[in-house]
Amino acid sequence: MKKIYYKKFLPTRRVKVTNFKGVSLDGYSKSLPIDYSLKQENLKLLNGALVSSLSPKSVDLVFDEKIDKIIPYNENGLKLLVVLESKNYVLKMQDGSMIKSQIPKTCDIHSAAVYRYGEDNFVILATSNGLKKLQNEIIEDCEITTNFATICNHFYRIFGAEEQSTKLLFSDDFAPFNWVQGIDEGGYINLSFENGNINDLISFNQNLIVCQEDGFTKITAYSEQDEFVVKTITSPNNIKKGSVANCGDVIMYATNKGLGVFDGYNCVTVCEELAGFLEDREVTAVATGNYCYFLCKAQNSSIEDNFIIAYNLVFKNYHFITCDKAYFLCKVKFENAEKVLLCYENEIKVLSDESNNSSKIWASGKVDFGSPAEYKLLKRIVFGGDSIIDLKINADGKNYFYNISGQRSTLINLKGKEFEIEIVPKGININVPSPVIEYSVLEEN
Repeated sequence: MKKIYYKKFLPTRRVKVTNFKGVSLDGYSKSLPIDYSLKQENLKLLNGALVSSLSPKSVDLVFDEKIDKIIPYNENGLKLLVVLESKNYVLKMQDGSMIKSQIPKTCDIHSAAVYRYGEDNFVILATSNGLKKLQNEIIEDCEITTNFATICNHFYRIFGAEEQSTKLLFSDDFAPFNWVQGIDEGGYINLSFENGNINDLISFNQNLIVCQEDGFTKITAYSEQDEFVVKTITSPNNIKKGSVANCGDVIMYATNKGLGVFDGYNCVTVCEELAGFLEDREVTAVATGNYCYFLCKAQNSSIEDNFIIAYNLVFKNYHFITCDKAYFLCKVKFENAEKVLLCYENEIKVLSDESNNSSKIWASGKVDFGSPAEYKLLKRIVFGGDSIIDLKINADGKNYFYNISGQRSTLINLKGKEFEIEIVPKGININVPSPVIEYSVLEEN
């Protein structure tokens, strides 16, 4: 067998492993520092280091049937209408305990809008049997039989659209159950077919935003119908139904090409590296003060691998939260703090920083250090911080395992052409700055 001899003195390079920019299935770098990783779960970026993200925590809210959806509203305090397969419950806090009150279920609930004006304070429900009124834990029938798929309260008018429709209907102002069509009462607007069917309605920055499949229609709609102004803005990509969220200054949404931002005038695609995660997924979204949470659900698959993309609205970065069996999320405001609730079959959980049960991982793709044909010698890896880490390095298909605890500098001495690096932090108060790796490229004599 021919021996291969390498130069005796090889320059050693010290390079930061990664910039922690995010995750991409096919856009990661094979050189160092790595821009995008192949996987990053339950870890977010803070001051250039990986720290624990929020994760689902049990709050002991379990029911005897599968939960369909949760509708939060405020009526002398926070209440939750929990819609199950064959019954409904209203949940409220009383003397420090959560009280469940069962109420009859006679139809499916598609959408809801809170209505408050003067002494009126109730929830309007769009159901399979027309509009209903929820007040004092009682669901009352109304005379409006239109089967709305989505409704929205905007300047004391209720706007609504049926399934697979481009027709936007609206009630009289200050009379949410008067849908008689007339210049001084209710009416409708036929929107452009070119933008596709109406999926969502959002009251945003003094305008009603009609979210269609291929864009948005912005309607300036106050009290007088003859003063309504309609303007259409086309999106560069098909907008996923349910993925639209009001984030205060902008509206965010998801497409098969990444996330989108609509500022009321233009649509811009961001985070295109997320396209591989969003393609062929159903997406629903809610926004809190600092984050927009996109719950991505598998379509036509028995494998429950759902997850949340948490997009930071301030720093414009994102991270992943694992929640394999979650399928519905909503936002509530409780004790002056915004919380995100998740439905798991028959249980409600909350995203919390108190839960550390979820596994945390950062994993690179295949790294060849920009020299695919040459062998490299990985000499040493140095971690900052004091978090305990399980480290796995794959060199040309063979795995090597290390534990990083007190000693932050670890001798490796692995030879190979391609490497994969996996970081699994353990414990609480995790803080993992990007490690530094020492390596040399081996050149044959």
